[in-house]
Amino acid sequence: MKKFLSLALTLLMVLSLAACGGSDPKTPAADGGKEPAADSFPEKQITIIMPWSLGGGPDTIARQVASYGEKILGVPVIVENHTGGAGTIAMNDALQAEDDGYTMVVANGPLFSLTPSFVNVNYTLDDITPLIGMRITEFVILTNSKSNITNIEELKAYAEEGNTIKYATTGGPGNDSYTMISVLFKLLDIPSEAVPYDGGQEAINALVGGHVDVAIGSPPTYRDYVINGELNCLGTFIPEGLDVEGIGHIPSFKEQGVDVDFTGMDYFAVRSSVDDAKKEVLTNFIKEVYADAEFQEFMAGMGMKAWESTESEILDMVNAQSEAMSKYIPLVQ
Repeated sequence: MKKFLSLALTLLMVLSLAACGGSDPKTPAADGGKEPAADSFPEKQITIIMPWSLGGGPDTIARQVASYGEKILGVPVIVENHTGGAGTIAMNDALQAEDDGYTMVVANGPLFSLTPSFVNVNYTLDDITPLIGMRITEFVILTNSKSNITNIEELKAYAEEGNTIKYATTGGPGNDSYTMISVLFKLLDIPSEAVPYDGGQEAINALVGGHVDVAIGSPPTYRDYVINGELNCLGTFIPEGLDVEGIGHIPSFKEQGVDVDFTGMDYFAVRSSVDDAKKEVLTNFIKEVYADAEFQEFMAGMGMKAWESTESEILDMVNAQSEAMSKYIPLVQ
């Protein structure tokens, strides 16, 4: 009888545990309620947060990448523009989103190497994981062809005639394009005045329309205007100069005797707390887009190539940029 009662009690306990599901160590309850990385990821729309305005270089590229979402991932991928604060608004929004892999952000080096010197930020480089590079930012200084200013010496001569150079900018202190063009004028001892615009394309349009004397841009925004003869390239901050299809070689300012250089970059990132398996899915998605022949043709049409860099390469470049910025920041503070 005792053996019978013992067996009955044991059977009752087993049935109770099975009904509650509490004996399976693989259940979320046994893992503190944390969901494991789903093999089926992604199952819903993915959002790419864009810190800069519609129609600029990184926005255009991100939207082209997003257009492959249904084809490669089986879910929509969209781009949302969260502009303002020299990119800090978008970064804060990305870090406040769920760390479930459904939110990416396009970031750049200055968000960490430059902006914190001018804007109070509540994030660090440790808060994100770069997934893969997007592009090298190839800033070029441009003038309207009607101005007859085709090089740095002619720009200096124009300023020596008593003119204050009005230049288009897409941000203030803490913004990379604003900082580099301001540093250039400081080193050339040229009086200048910033005229703010909402995005890179608006800045170029203002230059084409003759509303400013100078603008700074990257190939997707200025290339066609230079090819058509509407704009002149005065130089680039890329130290070795820049070769742009349809334009040719654009000399660096270093080559022209001005001690200033800057190589920027944009890249895709997620919160560092996102599951590694999901990071891999997102990275492989973008790699597959970059390998697509039509995407490569699209990039070539903008005079660019995708910058397929790794997490460690991006972090090394951001750290190197931080060191380089230390000599420029005091000039504009």
